[in-house]
Amino acid sequence: MRYNERDLERLHKELYRILAEIIRVCEVLDIPYFIQGGSAIGALYYKGIIPWDDDIDIGMMRADYERFLREAPAHLAPEYFLEWFGSEPNTPFYFAKVKRNNTLFVEEIWRHLDIHHGIFVDIFPYDRIPDNALLEKLHRAEAKFWINCFMAKEVWLWSHCGACQIDKPLPKSWISCAAIRCATSLLSRKAIYRIMNSVLGRYNSCNTRRVNIVRMPKDQILRENIEHSVKSEFGGMMVSLPRNVEEYLRHHYPNLRPTLPVEEQINHAPYKLSFDTTEQEQ
Repeated sequence: MRYNERDLERLHKELYRILAEIIRVCEVLDIPYFIQGGSAIGALYYKGIIPWDDDIDIGMMRADYERFLREAPAHLAPEYFLEWFGSEPNTPFYFAKVKRNNTLFVEEIWRHLDIHHGIFVDIFPYDRIPDNALLEKLHRAEAKFWINCFMAKEVWLWSHCGACQIDKPLPKSWISCAAIRCATSLLSRKAIYRIMNSVLGRYNSCNTRRVNIVRMPKDQILRENIEHSVKSEFGGMMVSLPRNVEEYLRHHYPNLRPTLPVEEQINHAPYKLSFDTTEQEQ
């Protein structure tokens, strides 16, 4: 589907509402967080969501993220659901999402999965990455392999070594697909989840300079800029941003600028969108 102006404006309001609830819970539990990725661009240039964008991304350091998973459900208002492997065993996501009940944001790629499909805000765990370039590359490759294995236990996304369960197979070599198929045949999803997180957090006890969503090569932030975050306006709220946010963003987005040509204004318009499914049931 494509957004009309009214739906995109309404979606932004829903996303701000979810974000406000996450921030409230983080403040109650004294859990640090930060706005990251495209949401940080929005904070820098628009003091809110990028006008054509349709999501909000939050980052947390691994220890803070794990505590949020354990403690947040007891504090979230009843209309919200914290989706992660522990609460939604069928989730294809290695990270967490806070979703609003009685809404729908059904992404095309996941539309056949029996999961909670509510409007959501993503929460990504950040881990330390090695300063050595070769070790960093090896770390990322291993992490991506186990993330792919975790997803493959629920849905096969590629054209080799199995029947692809999405309309457009994702690119991956036959050898990589065979390795994923072998691992998923031998190990349970719980075992893969444990191995995956162990790999992602391998360097968290090391005094490295940078942190990262490990599978994302460009999304790196100096650890000191996370530890000394700053406050910025975002959708009428004050949110935490990494210090020196433009420096971080220019590493991720070399052509960073406040406006883009219409053809580059990409979003994630869903297969199906509903702001209140209870209305459809009546």
